[in-house]
Amino acid sequence: MLPFATFSRAGAARASRLLAGLAVAASAIAAVPHTALAQSPSPVLDKIRSTGTIVLGYRESALPFSFADDKGQPAGYAVDLCLRAAEAARVKLGLSAIKVRWIPLTPQNRIPAVVNGLVDLDCAPNTNSLERQKQVAFSVSHYISTVRMLVRVDSGIQSFDDLRGKNVVTSAGSTGDRHVRRLKSQYGFHDIYAKDHGESFLLLESGRAQAFVMDDVLLAGLRARAKDPSQYVIIGPALSTEQNALMMSRADPEWKQLVDQTLASVFAGPQVVALQKQWFQQPIGARNINLALAPSAQVREAWKHPSDVATE
Repeated sequence: MLPFATFSRAGAARASRLLAGLAVAASAIAAVPHTALAQSPSPVLDKIRSTGTIVLGYRESALPFSFADDKGQPAGYAVDLCLRAAEAARVKLGLSAIKVRWIPLTPQNRIPAVVNGLVDLDCAPNTNSLERQKQVAFSVSHYISTVRMLVRVDSGIQSFDDLRGKNVVTSAGSTGDRHVRRLKSQYGFHDIYAKDHGESFLLLESGRAQAFVMDDVLLAGLRARAKDPSQYVIIGPALSTEQNALMMSRADPEWKQLVDQTLASVFAGPQVVALQKQWFQQPIGARNINLALAPSAQVREAWKHPSDVATE
């Protein structure tokens, strides 16, 4: 039996292809003294030990971080990072195999899912904020993005000053949500909230919204999947800089420590460069979507000095 298996929405073949890379990170975690990883009880690790299963949340339309691929299975940069954390848990617990159960989440229901223990780790570009830290914990940052807006090239919109009387959409519960609510009275636009990023883009594509506010990397991914990407452009000032991280329960510091050490190990070696190229700089899926996004200086700094500090 393979030491790593998946079920539900994920295929075992995909997990198997990641085994070589996972082994490197897992070896680094295994080298950490056991006492450093076992100073407090871990409900998540206890559950994984007893069930042989880890439950991971993902997004269906947050390319390239977390999305459903051409076969409807979880894929992406954050998904791969979570699989490495799962493998680290398997090694730490001495399991011969670990099963992964995937649950699709939306920006609106992700925090309740983590708080209520529905998922052990949320594999997405979750923004680490002081407000959210009151409810959940975040890993060290795995990527840095900025919040901007996506509009049609022929919309005539160049800045927020051009939004008066127009419909602006964002995904409910996202970081874009708080910016849209904050700015609507100042710029006089109408705010619309969709259940997820895919629905938000559909509202823009259909003309029911004239601008879509969200993290720029996610906007680039949604634009790349459009029928004609050249019809859309990302504009406007950066409303905020987002520390993207994996999300988990605040009640399990030992599990967070293992996740953080796993990510730090990935960031310290060649794995993170390979993951960046795979998901941000090379064709993805049957449509060969290529975001052509090189890591920024901020992203490289986050990898060089892993931190879970929220910047607000």
